[in-house]
Amino acid sequence: MNPAEINKKYFTYGTRGQKIINNFYNKYSDLFKRTIYNDFEGFSNQIFLSVSNIDFNKKIRNEEAYIIGTIKIQCRVLLDKAIKSQKVIPESRLNKYKDSDPENSGINNITVNRQNEQIEKLETEEFFHLINIFKIQLNQNEVTLFNYLIDEKSRHEIADEIHLKLNTLDTQIRRLRIKFSRYLKKTGYTGKIFDKYN
Repeated sequence: MNPAEINKKYFTYGTRGQKIINNFYNKYSDLFKRTIYNDFEGFSNQIFLSVSNIDFNKKIRNEEAYIIGTIKIQCRVLLDKAIKSQKVIPESRLNKYKDSDPENSGINNITVNRQNEQIEKLETEEFFHLINIFKIQLNQNEVTLFNYLIDEKSRHEIADEIHLKLNTLDTQIRRLRIKFSRYLKKTGYTGKIFDKYN
């Protein structure tokens, strides 16, 4: 699918993709308006750029679900970046609160803690959403292996379950991790929760 087709099917007014982006942007518009995505067009264009970078030469079993899933992921990625950008407080302001107004300093700490909790929650939700979209690209054997890895089963347990030698299993795990790592890079997501999978 080329960028013109993607635009027509998912980004023009009234399409499912456009509605998802529009609803998401409106829900968090106060936050986005304080970032470089201060209008809907800029926000939508950034998501379009990410979606148009999908490699459609690779076998994707359900193209529609994959594209819609990618749109949802990119919405959350941009929200995550917007939240993180709000956390940055100039050092001069921190010193000001520390020296002159301990009550305000406490309020700021509560605000930063709440933002940190919100980011962690988003990263966890993003984790499960990304996994579900990633699984669409896998064959059944890869999905089974991936589920065992998520459940943190030991190599010996997995080898027994799927009747493989450990060397063969290690090769399959390595290939699956490389595939997942490449997938994460393509989505542009860099959350802390994914570090152990790279």
